[in-house]
Order: sequence, then C-alpha cells, then structure tokens
Amino acid sequence: MKDIRNTIAHEYIEDELVDVFDEVLEYTKKLIEIINTTLKYMNKI
Repeated sequence: MKDIRNTIAHEYIEDELVDVFDEVLEYTKKLIEIINTTLKYMNKI
C-alpha cells in the first residue's frame, strides 16, 4: 500500500493514474475490512 501511495504522490501522467486507480480500489476494499475487524475487536474489549 505504501508503494501505491508513493506512486500516486509522484505520478504526473494522467494515463498512468488510471491503472493506479484500479489498485487503489482493490486496497480500499481490504482497508475497509481491516477497519471493520478492528472496530469489532475494540467493541469487545
């Protein structure tokens, strides 16, 4: 995920960002899962 952030921060060619956007969407799903799991854990303790 850090690599994608770096790519976005340093990418200046719009065509390349389209490819990166697909990766961002995939990681977004995973991040939401992680957040939800963390929230469930926190509510249990």
